[in-house]
Amino acid sequence: MSVLRSEIDQILVEKDADALLLFAESFKDANMYYLTKFLAPDPFMLLKKVGSPPTIFISPMEFQRAKEESMVKDVRSYTDYDYFKIVKAAGEPQIGHMKFIGSMLKKETVKKSIIAVPQSFPALLIDFLREEGLNVKPFLNLLEKARETKEPDEIKEMIAVQRVAEKVTSEIFSAISNCDINSSGTLTYKNDGKRKPLTAGKLKSLIGHAFIDYSVIAEDTIVACGPRSAMPHYFGEPDDKMKANQPIIIDIFPVSLRKRYGTDMTRTVVKGKAPKAIKKMFDTVLEARNACLDALHAGVLGSDMFNLCCDVFEKTGYETIRGGKQIQKGFTHSLGHGVGLAVHEYPGMGELFKFPLKEHTVVTVEPGLYDPKIGGVRIEDIVEVTKKGCRNLTKMPVQLEI
Repeated sequence: MSVLRSEIDQILVEKDADALLLFAESFKDANMYYLTKFLAPDPFMLLKKVGSPPTIFISPMEFQRAKEESMVKDVRSYTDYDYFKIVKAAGEPQIGHMKFIGSMLKKETVKKSIIAVPQSFPALLIDFLREEGLNVKPFLNLLEKARETKEPDEIKEMIAVQRVAEKVTSEIFSAISNCDINSSGTLTYKNDGKRKPLTAGKLKSLIGHAFIDYSVIAEDTIVACGPRSAMPHYFGEPDDKMKANQPIIIDIFPVSLRKRYGTDMTRTVVKGKAPKAIKKMFDTVLEARNACLDALHAGVLGSDMFNLCCDVFEKTGYETIRGGKQIQKGFTHSLGHGVGLAVHEYPGMGELFKFPLKEHTVVTVEPGLYDPKIGGVRIEDIVEVTKKGCRNLTKMPVQLEI
């Protein structure tokens, strides 16, 4: 187990807990994958007692694969703990499975041990284990704080996905640039000898297929054009047509199929001539991004970074949500968030995140401005926080008109 993951003992001691218990499928649960580096589609158990290495408890079907692939060396089969006998006696398999977990924990932990579980742990299972006399206690952000700081191997995986993201995005921008513009201002491309409108659905299809070739998957990619791009999380309907002389926001957050680490990047482009108001928004957003990159370093508060961004926007005449204001036009979201095994994780860079950023955390810097009448502009890079500054992991150029 790596140096940073060995901090789990320290975390448990600080919580006055004797052990950590996870029960989840690692395909979806970032914490389980973080501690095991083993991908499984069905829930399995991990038990980590203070002062001892972790143990995986898993079905016989996955036992051999877990022994070969998992970072955890102590792998045990359910059959070692009378799984079949316990479940059969319960009658109902789901009840039997919970009884099995309780039986296993009683054998593996000291009586009255405080067993810590993350907030995502199944509530029904917590109640059941407590009824069995086990002292199970959920904690907020039990492992998420440990995941904030990235190790070199984690950052290497994220950079690999980022390079793929940049290559795919460049190909998409070339496709947009090569489109013709019809009489209604819609971008069109040639297919089977006919001109077809370029839609959000078509762009998402191109993006998705391109990523698969690199064993990377991009779900819920944002492709938003014109006034609808003023909604930061408007994902784009399949039939939305891309228009000339209007902002097109493409926000992608792909994930490696095998390594599970991801990245996050947004670029805003215009095919044709950008309106004066959009050009001003773009220049201001770029100024804010650059100012934040220059000021970012280990120890700075996430809230201070957010306030710096607001300062840039407000001095140029744009509204912000600073102070809890509800606005429809201007800067309507936080400056950024952590990225790793989840597209949104700790730390944050919003007004309420009054905590210092740690060295080797990876965060997005994504200022944006939005006007419901004409659309939005967002530029998003992913960076590693360093002791005296930050390292921009994004190499994708920033260009408005294509």
